[in-house]
Amino acid sequence: MELGIAAIGIASVALCAMPFVITNRSRKRKEKQMMASLTEVASKHNCQITEYEIFGHYGIGVDTQKKFVFFISKSGEVLNQQYANLATIKTCEITNIGKSYAKKEKITARLLLTLFSKKINEPDTVFEFYDAEINFQLSGEFQSIEKWNKTIKNLLKSNKV
Repeated sequence: MELGIAAIGIASVALCAMPFVITNRSRKRKEKQMMASLTEVASKHNCQITEYEIFGHYGIGVDTQKKFVFFISKSGEVLNQQYANLATIKTCEITNIGKSYAKKEKITARLLLTLFSKKINEPDTVFEFYDAEINFQLSGEFQSIEKWNKTIKNLLKSNKV
């Protein structure tokens, strides 16, 4: 009798844990694919990723020696790859595009990290960290974009020395 109850208990725990195990494996597989794509972009420019972050639908990394920033983002099945040579960048800023409502509440629609080019005729590089039409809820993108803004600004300062 006790053996039967124990078997039912073990089976129940296994069934309840299964979705978490599957979700975790799926997330790790996606992170691995994103990291491989980030490394691939860096290797095309003879760089190595020395610091990085994989965050849901995007990945960002830097080569602190050669002063390059690499960004990949996934929108559906499309993988967008971007990079910037910090030697050609003047500064970077966070752009928070949103909608304001009556009670002075601001709802974020997009979060962008804009890298401004030193040359006037060259376009600025824009990394999109969040788009409300793709991801319905913010989940750490503010902290991530602030961290990378600070990291890139520090690398830009070290370029000037």
